Amino acid sequence: MISKIFHFLFKHFDSFLMACLFFALLLSLFVLYSASGQDFSRIYAQGVNVAVALGAMWLAANISPLNLERAARPLYILGLLLLIGVALFGTISHGARRWLNLGFMQIQPSELMRIAVPMMLAWYFASREGKPSASNFVVGSVLLAIPVALIMKQPDLGTSLLIASSGFYVLFLAGLSWRFLLIASASLLALMPVFWSLLHEYQRKRIEILFDPTQDPLGAG
Repeated sequence: MISKIFHFLFKHFDSFLMACLFFALLLSLFVLYSASGQDFSRIYAQGVNVAVALGAMWLAANISPLNLERAARPLYILGLLLLIGVALFGTISHGARRWLNLGFMQIQPSELMRIAVPMMLAWYFASREGKPSASNFVVGSVLLAIPVALIMKQPDLGTSLLIASSGFYVLFLAGLSWRFLLIASASLLALMPVFWSLLHEYQRKRIEILFDPTQDPLGAG
């Protein structure tokens, strides 16, 4: 009986991957316990967060891939509309316009795009017949660039880089050629001074601290 329940609950999970995940979660709780001065309230709060996250993961794992495929386009379009809404009517907080006030609650549409962008790109390339062409990669790059640009404008450098990375992985797995990767990398390096000049001062400071933590001994960055 127990084995049947266990099989039903975890039939869509990779056992080795789950073991690694639970080990990492357990280790993180021990680290938090030590870092918080053995504060059990922090452990309890984090445990609740972990439980909610695991529940969401279980629900996502049990959604049919066909349903995910059907949801890709609506989620992407909804996310884009919400990002445009943020750009036009978003709430400004600490110098950034990232939140959209719906009256009864505030939402941050960029969080939705973390899921919607890779799903949209995966749907797009899966719907192409045969090996993707150069034009397919151009379209895919545009689908990726639009939300990334809207999020960078808020500004939210961290989320935009995260979404750009997740989208890039989809492009790469879809068969993006190494020649294009080398050309794109060289172009990005050449344009780095331009990108640097467009960053806000606090964004530059965070990047500098990333490579030189001694600039921020108190952890303010």
